[in-house]
Amino acid sequence: MKKAGIREARQNISELIEIVRKGREILITDRGKPVARLVPAARAKGRAYPGRAAFRRSMPVLRLPLSLAICETREDRL
Repeated sequence: MKKAGIREARQNISELIEIVRKGREILITDRGKPVARLVPAARAKGRAYPGRAAFRRSMPVLRLPLSLAICETREDRL
């Protein structure tokens, strides 16, 4: 694990990010004491939003489209 002081981290953040992208960790220190770690971001496990196809198939089919039902109720009020 590479160590970098706060000043070095500020001056070389781009280089440190490239090291982290390659899968390594970097320990940030303040006067020799560890204060933070730069680690690679966790990879997403699968899709963030699962498909809705199964949900849509489970929904009941309406006899009358909603837009027509709304129009019919409006006509009743006029």
